[in-house]
Amino acid sequence: EYTVLLFVPGEKPFDLYDPERRGRQKLYVRRVFITSDAELLPPYLRFVRGVIDSEDMPLNISREMLQHNPQVAAIRKAVTNKVLAELKKCFEAEPEKATKIWDAFGPVIKEGLYEDMERRDQLFEIARFNTTKRENVTLKDYVAELKANQTAIYYLTAEDAAKAKASPQLEGFRARGVEGLLLADSIDAFWPDRMTEFDGKPIRSV
Repeated sequence: EYTVLLFVPGEKPFDLYDPERRGRQKLYVRRVFITSDAELLPPYLRFVRGVIDSEDMPLNISREMLQHNPQVAAIRKAVTNKVLAELKKCFEAEPEKATKIWDAFGPVIKEGLYEDMERRDQLFEIARFNTTKRENVTLKDYVAELKANQTAIYYLTAEDAAKAKASPQLEGFRARGVEGLLLADSIDAFWPDRMTEFDGKPIRSV
């Protein structure tokens, strides 16, 4: 048994890109404070803040015990799935809020596309992409608008959005009216290599 109160901050936390990528959720056991960085969410959700209060853990639980405790593992799994479900609900119902969250934390959330194979489908329901034609679309939206003769999902990685849009490699695609994903975050150099397809469509670099 445990109680959770979590929130997404309105601005980027100062330590969002700390190399250790630690979560900052505070853990309590029966309302007794245990630690301020219990890492009860995966690193790609480290921007989520709040408290988790367990009724069942021992009060003398140590950091090392936290890493191997089955109750902690169960809480981590359930809370991660709940956070992703709530983000999806928010993104579907409140597009303005979704855009604000994605602009602030999208590059961090996309780390999960590389790291968390188990929840990749959930993450793609949240992930937003800019393309040669549109902004803030999901991969599902992209696939739904494929031209009749387009058999693959195409993407281009670049250092920033302006360089991606200006790439001469896109000229042939534009001439044929083929839409391409513009990937300009640092993590975008990695996660596409771990994917072969989405919704039956192969994913290919232009």
